[in-house]
Amino acid sequence: MNTVKQKLDLKKVRDIVFNDIEKLLDSLDLEYEVSEPNIFMRCPIHGGDNDKGLSISLKYKNWRCWTRGCHEDVGKDIFSFISTLKGTDFSGALKHICKLYNVNEAQTNSVKDESEESQLGSILKIFNKKPAQYNTTEPEAVETLNNSFYFEKRGFLPNTLEHFGVKDCIDKTSSMYHRAIIPVTYQQKQVGYIARSTKKFIDPKYLFSTGFHKTNFLYNYDLATENAVDKHALFLVEGQGDVWRMYEAGVHNCVGLFGKDLSEAQERLLVQAGVTYLVILTDNDQAGREGRIKIQRKLNRMFNLIYPPMQKKDIGDMTVKQITKHILPHVKGLY
Repeated sequence: MNTVKQKLDLKKVRDIVFNDIEKLLDSLDLEYEVSEPNIFMRCPIHGGDNDKGLSISLKYKNWRCWTRGCHEDVGKDIFSFISTLKGTDFSGALKHICKLYNVNEAQTNSVKDESEESQLGSILKIFNKKPAQYNTTEPEAVETLNNSFYFEKRGFLPNTLEHFGVKDCIDKTSSMYHRAIIPVTYQQKQVGYIARSTKKFIDPKYLFSTGFHKTNFLYNYDLATENAVDKHALFLVEGQGDVWRMYEAGVHNCVGLFGKDLSEAQERLLVQAGVTYLVILTDNDQAGREGRIKIQRKLNRMFNLIYPPMQKKDIGDMTVKQITKHILPHVKGLY
C-alpha cells in the first residue's frame, strides 16, 4: 500500500528561520545588531573583535565573514553557520532548527512515496557523509602563452579565455606541450589544471595535473557562487567549454561537473553554495540523459530542479544567439 509522506523542503525551513532569525541567534547565545537588511556581529567562528566582522543578509538569507572569510571554509548557508557553531553536522543543525521552531514535516507539501523511510531521514543521510579531502598540492608550473589559439579557433572569445585563465603550453620540453592549460581554482587557490590536447594525434585528449581529483571540485565554483547569491540559483553543465559559452551568453553563475556524473563531494559543494534552484544542462545524448536521471534522484529533495530544452548535443556547441533564444527564456530571473 502506498503511504503518503511529507517532503521536508529545505527552502521552507530556511524561510521559517529568517522570519524570526533573532530567535535562532538568541538560542546560540550570540550578541548582534540588527540594521536591516542585515544583521551584524563579531565573527564567533574565528573569535573576531570587529563588531561588524560578520553579516547575515536578511534579503539573501546567507552570511559572510568579512575579516577572515570563514564562510568560504564552511559554506554561506544558515545550516552551515549553525552546524559550525554547535560543532555538529548538517543533521544536527537541522534538528536544532526543527526543535527550536517546532518545524515538522506536516508544514510542507505532501508527496507520494512507497518507501517506509521518511523523507527527512533520506536528506540527513546525504549530509552525514564524510567531507571531501581536497588536494592542497601546488600544481606543477607550465610555461604558457598569454592566450589559447586552440580554443579561439574553437569559437571562444579571447576575453572569455583570458577571464578563465586558459592558455596554450609553449614549453617543448614539457609533457603538456601541444596542450591548452585550463586552471581549476577553489577558495581562490589553484588546485590543479586540465590539459587539453591541441593536436589530433596526441592522446589522451585530456590530462590532469598531479594530485588533482576532479570529483572533489566543481569547475568555476568560486566565481559562480559569488554571482549566485542574489539569484539563489546555479547552472550545472558538464564541461569547461559549456561554462565558457554560458558566460558569453551572460550567465555567470554556472559550474561544470568535469563529466556527466555528480559525486558526493560535488553534492556537498552545491549545498554549501546556499542556492535553492539548480538549472540542469547536461549533454543532450544518452550519457547526459542518464546523468540527469541520477541528478534528479539525488537532488530533487534539496533543490528546485529546472531542465530547459536542449537544441544541440551540448551547450558548448551552441552559439550565444541560440542559448539566448532557446535556453534563457526558460530561466528568467535565475542568472
